[in-house]
Amino acid sequence: MAEKDLQTWIDTFRAFVRSKGWSVVAEKEIAFGYQLVVTDGINKIPVDLFKSGKTLIQGKPSVLQAELRSWYQVSATATATTGMARIGSDESGKGDYFGPLVIGAVYVDGLTEAQLITLGVRDSKLLSDHRVLTMAGAVKGTCPHFVVSIGPKTYNEMYERMQNLNQLLAWGHARSLEKVLEKVSCDLAIADQFGDESYLLNALGEKGRLIKLEQRPHAESDVAVAAASILARAEFVRRIEQLSHRAGKTLPKGAFDPSIITIGREIVAKGGQSALEEVAKMHFKTTQTVLQS
Repeated sequence: MAEKDLQTWIDTFRAFVRSKGWSVVAEKEIAFGYQLVVTDGINKIPVDLFKSGKTLIQGKPSVLQAELRSWYQVSATATATTGMARIGSDESGKGDYFGPLVIGAVYVDGLTEAQLITLGVRDSKLLSDHRVLTMAGAVKGTCPHFVVSIGPKTYNEMYERMQNLNQLLAWGHARSLEKVLEKVSCDLAIADQFGDESYLLNALGEKGRLIKLEQRPHAESDVAVAAASILARAEFVRRIEQLSHRAGKTLPKGAFDPSIITIGREIVAKGGQSALEEVAKMHFKTTQTVLQS
């Protein structure tokens, strides 16, 4: 961060503190930066913001200190694209036996990036389902976006044709990116690295082929991708709740919950394999165990 941006850095931090209901109880200039002491009513944490863009979060380990460090991680790790207009995309449900595959895409620019950071947007895997559902509404009210949800039945049909999960993922990412590009002009997209880049490049339509694509390991450190992960996870949570209501059973998330086999067998016993196809991803090895008599 350039020296002239220190005040913006301070203002962004103040906004984040206010959004959490905390307060600044002391502040002062320090060598090459500025210090603010933040309290949540229990703990007091000195935070040094430097002209270089670095931040030093002091104090004893606490929930407050952990949240401040999480804020800094999100706001500082995406320095290569900070302030740049870009579309982030991410998926949810890929590793879940029950439920859909959901892919979200979010357009972020310099202004909305600061707003997302203030909201505390970060990788949805670090947030509770309740927090994800709440934050998704704020993201949708802030940024142009689109969410593609592939329900289990459609997912199974597509996988049967493609026989390749990365190809299916690429299709979903491409569709969500292109739908956002119908709303805004943008020449950069960032996605988590899930396979051969050619899958995604080949899946992009006319609009998408005009965009520069970056696939990165742990791309959720970029706030645009983190926002997309929140939208995707929120939609997954809503959809699996709907499927649970339809099935008359709470469908577990993930792929290793011991109850998955039991619930899968109960669904098959009641409605046959076709009923399982309505709620589960059939290519998972779990299916073989569920269908064993």
